[in-house]
Amino acid sequence: MGSRSQIGGDVVGATSLAGLLIVVGVLIGDASVGLLVGLIAFALVVYSMCRVPIRYSMLALMFLALTLPNPAEGQPTEWAPPFTIVGAVLLNHLNSVDRGGLLGMIPVATMEILFGVLFLIRMVRKSSGSKLDRDALPTPKPLIKLAWLSLGATGFTWLSGLVRGGDFAMSLWQVNVVIYLPIVFLLLQTSFRGPKDHWNLAKVVLAAATYRALLATYVVYTTVLPMDPNTGSTKPAYGTAHADSVLFAAALLLLAGMLLERVDRRAKWLAAVLIPIIMIGMQANGRRLAWVQIGIALLMVYLVSRENRLKRAIRRTLTYLTPVGLLYLLIGWDRTYGAIWKPVRLIRSVVDAKTDASSMWREYENVNIIATFRSNPLFGTGYGHPYQEIVILPPVDYSLERWIPHNSLLGLWGYSGLVGFLGVTLLWTSGVYFAMRAYYKGTEPSHRAAALVSYGVVPIYLMQSWGDLGLGTWTGVFVMGAALTVAGKVAVASGQWTDSPPSKRRGS
Repeated sequence: MGSRSQIGGDVVGATSLAGLLIVVGVLIGDASVGLLVGLIAFALVVYSMCRVPIRYSMLALMFLALTLPNPAEGQPTEWAPPFTIVGAVLLNHLNSVDRGGLLGMIPVATMEILFGVLFLIRMVRKSSGSKLDRDALPTPKPLIKLAWLSLGATGFTWLSGLVRGGDFAMSLWQVNVVIYLPIVFLLLQTSFRGPKDHWNLAKVVLAAATYRALLATYVVYTTVLPMDPNTGSTKPAYGTAHADSVLFAAALLLLAGMLLERVDRRAKWLAAVLIPIIMIGMQANGRRLAWVQIGIALLMVYLVSRENRLKRAIRRTLTYLTPVGLLYLLIGWDRTYGAIWKPVRLIRSVVDAKTDASSMWREYENVNIIATFRSNPLFGTGYGHPYQEIVILPPVDYSLERWIPHNSLLGLWGYSGLVGFLGVTLLWTSGVYFAMRAYYKGTEPSHRAAALVSYGVVPIYLMQSWGDLGLGTWTGVFVMGAALTVAGKVAVASGQWTDSPPSKRRGS
């Protein structure tokens, strides 16, 4: 089935031809030609997947999920970024992309089909004794069991909702939000080799974040729209998608972790070049949650990290700057205009829901979901049911609001109750456990950096899920799935976990 360490010429040829066909199909722009080209490219991609370790396929899918435009996440301008149609076909249900066409009968995304292909490949390799994925470091069994528990809890919530008269079509959308994180984790962990693959994973995240930051900057600073009567701005409100907040925050956290643990000399150069680019992209994208995510993640990493020279320097700097910062907040708290006070307005909008209509609307949404949870705290409403609208919300252009609310984390409480919520989220908390175990006992700087970043990604994902539909976005799913995989592998690599029974360990 090919070399374990090298990609064969047949795979390179098949993958290159698939990419060329996709480019040709996009340039031609004809639906019939695009369908034919797409089917041939799909067959070539599946052939390549069968010939390489699963980690190669997952890294490629992760990069595509992080970089390709997803029309379902919104588009700030009429200009469509390159390969928007490819992102639509890969990341969205095909029946929503080709309504009334040949693909209109397929209610799944191409990404989901490829997941099924990879699971099938894994089953065949395991039953045939193939060694193509055998060099993967083992993953702690509790993490794997909790991934399956997450899937089981989702299935239970789904069936319990349908038994109680839930809407089947709406229930599928709700399941769609929570089912893919454990699936991505299971596929990533099955062939990732551990620390050997950390740098490859880092390159995917940093390259994707850099590209999306440059794209957001280009869109915002080259597009002129009619003047907004409320703000007076002629720029788009955002550059790419809200889900990119997770990507930007994770990339900055990755660079910070490498610097904090002094992984190698590349860290300083990478940070010097990439941090300004990513931060400019965050500013252009206009999502206040991104700044909150990286701020909270860095604070949590600072609190749990070991004492070192950099940490002492940060503490001294904060000691001197804190009085100045408090004075700045005090003076600018009630300022509604002026660019210099924009950070203060950002902080106030996060802690005070009365500052703008959007924040207040979400507070009312939270009240409704909490009331729904209280009506059945143990098992929730089950999927297929909307949350109770105790407070009547102003209408929004989002038909799934009462089934998939913006606060998707709180929505999980309402629909699945305490039992389902624990079943889904124990996987996340266990990732934190393994990451911290590896960090505090690890001796290799690269292991400690990987553990810190894995730990920090969890609050980033949680805040995105709390703030705006972050639970099931492809960006969040792949970044969080990778973090959980790294946490488990690095715990094993640093000698902080083994699934071998005690008697076997003593005799080895």
